[in-house]
Amino acid sequence: MVRELRERLSELEDPVKTIYFGGGTPSLLSKKELQGFLDVFNPHTLVEEITLEVNPEDLTHDNLTDWESLGINRLSIGIQSLNETLLHWMNRNHTAKDVWKNMELLQNFSFKCSIDLIYGVPDQTLQDLQVMAEMTEKPFINHVSAYALTLENKTLLSHTEKKSGAPLINEHQQVEHYFEVQQRLIERGFEQYEVSNYARNKAYALHNKNYWKGFPYLGIGPGAHSYDGKYIRRWNVANNAQYMKQLDWFDTEELTDENRWNELWLTGLRTLEGVSLDAIERFGNLSTQEKKEIELLIKNGDLTYENNVYRLTKTGFLKADRISSVLFRI
Repeated sequence: MVRELRERLSELEDPVKTIYFGGGTPSLLSKKELQGFLDVFNPHTLVEEITLEVNPEDLTHDNLTDWESLGINRLSIGIQSLNETLLHWMNRNHTAKDVWKNMELLQNFSFKCSIDLIYGVPDQTLQDLQVMAEMTEKPFINHVSAYALTLENKTLLSHTEKKSGAPLINEHQQVEHYFEVQQRLIERGFEQYEVSNYARNKAYALHNKNYWKGFPYLGIGPGAHSYDGKYIRRWNVANNAQYMKQLDWFDTEELTDENRWNELWLTGLRTLEGVSLDAIERFGNLSTQEKKEIELLIKNGDLTYENNVYRLTKTGFLKADRISSVLFRI
């Protein structure tokens, strides 16, 4: 992966502003291994944000000291839940006790901290979500990513559902949980700046915001995706053994104007920044049918138009993907 990074870093025309160690469990890497990646970057590069995804059990004093010394300034912590039964069901290695104990170490360091939580899990209660919200009262937690449980094909969960013959996910429960999370976090000073992401004191995930804005990015490693910010997307082979043969790093796709229009709405409507009239005009403006669809969305209370920007309402956020698909150009 370090070799790939060296060979492909020149694909980025602009200076690197954010670095994100994610996917799998990058916190298992040693200090030396993490340093191997960071050494590839120009030492004069003004990187604003370096994020490391970690598990609660990895939050030890030695690890935190090493990460901070490397210049890592943001941690994304996969807590998911503070309910022991649910943690066992999700096959997590940590316990709720581990979380409370290890998180206390963070007050001695300068990291920005984001926590992940999952809602809409079978047998999950509103009380579990309330306890998660209470954890965000700790001042060093300034970001929350809250995701609804989803079933992916060829996973243990989808196999379990097929075997039982009954749906694992209750959509009404997920809607109730969504609004519960939204309310509890807003009460604690968080701003919902994207469908699944909340920030306090504007501690946004800069790396993710750049994705949503359509900025160019470079993805390294098996299955990683890259984008030139214009028309070219690339994705690496996902199979580890094939990736390590290093014959070809990636496959390439050239986006059409229709692809780019669809992505404008798909990503833009998921964020508080919305879709601007300027961006729309770059694609030749709205068709008559698209104007009708937008008028209906505004009338139904899902969409607003203010200061030349279309934005979803709080209830519209819940239906973001469906609403954006209405405006797709197939």
